Amino acid sequence: MNRFLALAAFVSLLPWGAIASPLGPEGTPGQYLPGKFVWFDLATEDPAAARAFYGAVFGWSFRDVAEAPGSYTLIANDSGKVGGLLRHARPAGAMVGARWLALISVPDVARAAQLARERGGSVVTEPHPVAGRGTLAVLRDPQGAVFGVLKADGGDPPDTPVEQGDVFWLDLFTADPAQAAAFYAALGGYDVDVGEVAGRPRTLLSNHGIARAGIARIEPSKTRPQWLPYILVDDVPATLDRVRRAGGRVVLPPRAGLLEGNVAVIADPQGGTLGIVRWPGDAPAPGAAR
Repeated sequence: MNRFLALAAFVSLLPWGAIASPLGPEGTPGQYLPGKFVWFDLATEDPAAARAFYGAVFGWSFRDVAEAPGSYTLIANDSGKVGGLLRHARPAGAMVGARWLALISVPDVARAAQLARERGGSVVTEPHPVAGRGTLAVLRDPQGAVFGVLKADGGDPPDTPVEQGDVFWLDLFTADPAQAAAFYAALGGYDVDVGEVAGRPRTLLSNHGIARAGIARIEPSKTRPQWLPYILVDDVPATLDRVRRAGGRVVLPPRAGLLEGNVAVIADPQGGTLGIVRWPGDAPAPGAAR
């Protein structure tokens, strides 16, 4: 737990104030979609290796922000920005050297931080303004999963069809889905439904008629609670081949009983984990997660 908290805190403590260019989602000014996951940061001990890996696997491109004292890199695909990448040394005793952090749009970051405290969570990094990005905080839910909240200065991206190489979906893996659903419903204004995604039980978080994320139960002894973003790909086996060739590993291989083999979990060479999914064209999508 402490390893992830240290990385999450570092993400939010970078000295952004000197940055003039926007360092957040490509939003519509004045338009906000509370509850939408709008940004993703990768904190890694080896940015060069991360660029090589994710460029080879997903075809992402990278642009260094020269004005950023913290050496920040924007990640993009053909449809626009995906998120950002920053250097962070591996904490002492850490098993992995990279972590992804997902940020949720909220109308009032200070209120979200207070709600987190009131509902049994905690604040890793207090709300603070970030020049060129907005106001953000890093929070921890009652079971320990870490995430960010953001009110972007430039507004939120509209809900449009997800493109290849973009974040398509997110799952929260946690020991108590009901408790987690109540926490996030209060914080993000979600409607909560218990159902299935790809034939597996999921508690769904939705708003404005769009499913934003799922919550799946895990055994507490197997893994710690965490958010997992999934990247949309057109071919899972071919993507896994690129993962292996680029020095990553397959954490969870495709299974016939799970979306007909069209989903897997991967790790980059420093241990940062992501899901990948090919969504069948004739299947109803769970929602625009991006």
